[in-house]
Amino acid sequence: MATARPARLRAQTPRPRLRPLSVAIAAVTASMVSLVGPLSVGHAAPQLTISQAQARIEALNTQAEKITESYNAAREKLTTLKRQQGVAARQLAGDQRRLAAVRSRIAVTADATYRSGGLGQFVLGAATDPQSFLDQAALLDALSRSQAQQFATANAAGHAVQVAQTAYKARAESVRQTLGQITAQRRHIEALLSQARSVLNSLQAAARARLAAAQAAQAARQTSLRSSYNGPASGQAAVAVRFAYAQLGKPYVYGAAGPDSYDCSGLTMAAWGAAGVGLPHNAAMQQSQVRAVSSADAQPGDLVFFGSPAYHVAIYIGGGRFIHAPHTGDVVRIADLAYMEFSGGGRP
Repeated sequence: MATARPARLRAQTPRPRLRPLSVAIAAVTASMVSLVGPLSVGHAAPQLTISQAQARIEALNTQAEKITESYNAAREKLTTLKRQQGVAARQLAGDQRRLAAVRSRIAVTADATYRSGGLGQFVLGAATDPQSFLDQAALLDALSRSQAQQFATANAAGHAVQVAQTAYKARAESVRQTLGQITAQRRHIEALLSQARSVLNSLQAAARARLAAAQAAQAARQTSLRSSYNGPASGQAAVAVRFAYAQLGKPYVYGAAGPDSYDCSGLTMAAWGAAGVGLPHNAAMQQSQVRAVSSADAQPGDLVFFGSPAYHVAIYIGGGRFIHAPHTGDVVRIADLAYMEFSGGGRP
């Protein structure tokens, strides 16, 4: 990456740690009531100005984005759990095959022994000479040890099956619980977005039209900047920055990672993925996997994080600016760090 030093970033006090989901959901519900009052579907506070509606929608979208990053984290966890579940399933199937094979060999041996008269056919006292006695004794000992080994192998195979079954059931239960978390989080995100739509619908038609026109103009401005980067980034960082520029003007969709829409961590994951660097689809996870850099050392291509633990992430492009996917209703765009609560930087 280039050595040119960008404008110094302004670090602010990190936000408190996010609370567990059940607590966060209650807090979100309370914040929704305080922000927009008790709403029935399609009925928000009347006669809102555009600026009032934008402020309330922004607050709701911020809450939705925090839950979106939890939703993304749960999806990342689900991917890992399903992979582990697949490994456990293959292990269980293999152990079951081995147990079946051992039991089959024991059955064959038992059948052959029964058909030949059993071990009782070897009557040592009936040996006619010392050598015959020794030969029969050795054979009897070998048969006894072979059967003992088969039973020991069967016991070990049975234990392995039990262990594999326990591991598989644990993975399956973890998958079930994570799927439940994803479903609950998706419902709450949709509820917040529905509240935001209700606020928007409370505007008079003319105000909605002006707001829509402003949003369309913003998207057009950002789209026009897609090929404008000529900064100092080089190597993988340059690939990531140019990829981010090429997404300008595309809509935010929670859980999306391109190519037509993105959420915040989906954009940074895709940008650095284009440069050959794998990142998870979650802001806090990304922060944990990159090398921390100070505000004074930030360079184009670095990731910039907001909140602690991070609930938003963007790509720094130099000059105190970054590219990010803000929230529902907005598009991938360039923004200024001076107006965001920057909490840390990181270099993939």
